Amino acid sequence: MFRRLQVFVSGVALAGFTLAGAAVVSGQEPAKPVLTLEGDSAVIILLIKPEKATDFETVIAKYKDAFAKSDSAKRKEQLAGLKIFKSPAAMGGNTAFIFSVDPIVKGEEYDITRIIHEVFPSESTAMFNIYKEGFAGRQIIPLNRLP
Repeated sequence: MFRRLQVFVSGVALAGFTLAGAAVVSGQEPAKPVLTLEGDSAVIILLIKPEKATDFETVIAKYKDAFAKSDSAKRKEQLAGLKIFKSPAAMGGNTAFIFSVDPIVKGEEYDITRIIHEVFPSESTAMFNIYKEGFAGRQIIPLNRLP
């Protein structure tokens, strides 16, 4: 039962990501961000098919580069609070990339494809396709600090 729910949730997440990425690639960007984060900080776990993990690392490098090369002070602030890890242990047979975001920059976009598209529009389609081909699941865990 849990496995079916997990597969359903992953499918819905991929469908949403695919639609959002398609809008970016086609140049029809919605006015508001598609992936903002809640809480004081967050942990995002992206599961990538193991045979696509090395390819996905190029997407991560471009994501971080887009933050760094952006003219936006908010993007620089986001990059300062972003740490990305790759787990040496498989999760459900997939490679886990763990994003630690602390602090969250409220109301700002965190979607990988959109951030890349802002700075590298000619490369966003290729990066989106690499991400899409490797995607196996995503979990976002918002966190609030205790007093």
